Amino acid sequence: MPKYMIFALNGPTEGEGDEAVYNEWYHAIHMPDLLAVDGVIAARRYKMMSNNRADWPYVATYEIETDDLKKVLDGIANNIRPFHPTFDRSKSGMVIAQEIEE
Repeated sequence: MPKYMIFALNGPTEGEGDEAVYNEWYHAIHMPDLLAVDGVIAARRYKMMSNNRADWPYVATYEIETDDLKKVLDGIANNIRPFHPTFDRSKSGMVIAQEIEE
């Protein structure tokens, strides 16, 4: 079965206390919503330590195993709750990659 990885690059808005609220929402709501989608098998978050030409303080990874990537991506789009106001959409990007099988 094909394997994929989503790299979600994002960060909080810049108000006082926004980062703590954003991180709580991400861990308590957003990641569980994504893990509930059939085909998403793992989720992890990281705080950027260094980057090259990137303006994202956080990166989340989501492992996907599926024969129908479109169905999983549709499940993500249709089954997650709205983004919290402390999620800075202007500092948000995503990469979807397929594992190279030898």
